[in-house]
Amino acid sequence: MINCVMMKEIFDICRFKALAWKYYRENMKTILIFLGVMVVVTFMVVCKFNPFRMEYTSLYTGSNYLDRYYGMFAKIFWGLLGFFLLFAASYSFADFMSGKKSFGALLLPASSFEKLLLAILNSTVVVFLLHVAVFYSVAHVACSYKYTGFKEADKIAVAESWSGFSYPVLTSGAEIVHPKVGNVFSVVDRFSESSAYTREVEDGTGVRKERTVYFTPFVVWNLLIMYWLYFVFVFMWGSITFRKRSALLTILVHGLFFLFLGWLVYRVGTVFWKIPREEAMLYGLYFYNTGELVPLSASWLLLLYIVPLTYVGIIWKKLKNKQV
Repeated sequence: MINCVMMKEIFDICRFKALAWKYYRENMKTILIFLGVMVVVTFMVVCKFNPFRMEYTSLYTGSNYLDRYYGMFAKIFWGLLGFFLLFAASYSFADFMSGKKSFGALLLPASSFEKLLLAILNSTVVVFLLHVAVFYSVAHVACSYKYTGFKEADKIAVAESWSGFSYPVLTSGAEIVHPKVGNVFSVVDRFSESSAYTREVEDGTGVRKERTVYFTPFVVWNLLIMYWLYFVFVFMWGSITFRKRSALLTILVHGLFFLFLGWLVYRVGTVFWKIPREEAMLYGLYFYNTGELVPLSASWLLLLYIVPLTYVGIIWKKLKNKQV
């Protein structure tokens, strides 16, 4: 009986539903504005900040016309996802840090875990689902008119606009091809296929042989998820730590920390342990792709989840202390 009471003090599904309903009802205008910003920013980036100029490409100039746009849309998708996650995470605890709203937010009849869980879901799952829906919808519209590939160069005429700029015009009978967005998540499989490299290993007899090592899709997906969670939780930590300019202060604090950590480990390795510079720890972080990659096993990979989970514990502790 005591365990059941303790569990309900930490999490209760009905209470969490009421908390989520209250949050979305009171912040519906802000959510709609954020959704509108996502649509406008995505449309401008997908159209290369010029949605009124058509882009015609000859299919003879490059045989990988569709693949080129697949790669472009994948980069835009993941880049914009990081931007929107940063924005959402930086404002995840804005009510708790506001002088006017903090009193009401702290007195809500819900546990600190439920408030933290709602903030995490808003900064990860909700933003991700909105971004997927917005990106595919907007990119599909852009592909339908902005980007066009043609086969017959002789059926392309040149016209001049009222402003004096010339632009190509398709004549009747021209065969055109519009690019497609494709599967933006296939970048994981492509990275797995292109990440193979050769390293020397010793067998049981002491003979060194070359062996091909590559990151499997399982490793790549876990690294992507960990990077995503770490990115979100870092800015959520900043949101509950700094009252103003949380995003800028979070970047500044972590940037200085990693610079100091890299310098400290480098100095310890090269000065005290006499390790060559190219073999010092974190060398590959500052001199990318100049050192040897280290393959990660599944057991060691799971230990990396400790980093984002540590941030969650710190955020939860800060939130509980604010409710005292």
